[in-house]
Amino acid sequence: MSSTLVDIVRAALFAMGHLFGGSMGAAIFTVSLLVRLALLPLTIRLARRAMAQQAILTSLQPQLERLKARHRDQPKELWRRTRALYRKAGYRPFSPPSILGTVVQAPLLAGVYGAVRSGIATGVRFLWIPNLARPDALLALTVAALTAAVTYLGIRHATPPGRSVSLPVLVGTLVALVLFWRTSAALLLSWGATTVGNVLQASLLARRHPSRGAA
Repeated sequence: MSSTLVDIVRAALFAMGHLFGGSMGAAIFTVSLLVRLALLPLTIRLARRAMAQQAILTSLQPQLERLKARHRDQPKELWRRTRALYRKAGYRPFSPPSILGTVVQAPLLAGVYGAVRSGIATGVRFLWIPNLARPDALLALTVAALTAAVTYLGIRHATPPGRSVSLPVLVGTLVALVLFWRTSAALLLSWGATTVGNVLQASLLARRHPSRGAA
């Protein structure tokens, strides 16, 4: 991990902490949230592209099913015709921009992780949390709940009517909880702030693109 990145994040955290009267927890949350909000225009644009691609794929399903039935025993021909159909419709199954929104947020979390490892949060209290360098069960549950909200809002609009979204949300929440349970509270504060931004983004997208199952 670049020491320059860690130094930049540490400087930003100390500066923000000074504004909050020395509260490093508030600094971690605020810096992370501000960065996520600054990225919102970019990530919303990327998310809309991904949604447009998903809409194309959904519209192609009847044709894809016919191709599968027609070329069931010809995998190479099926793949060739499927690629031709994708190309004609403008669908790109592996689009680099689809993961860019996640990639551009990674340096912040990496910087916070490096800063925490350097001891910036050791012994620091915040709200009910006695030590930001240690895991906190209540914070893990809170951030997992936020993650569940993002998962729900993200898949609701793409789910066909009559199909439940409960299982994907439950699985995503359980996986998040397992990961968060042993994660330091400082990192979870950063992740939670980012997730608040994700909830805002998902809400804006859901408002503009209502659920397919909505009446």
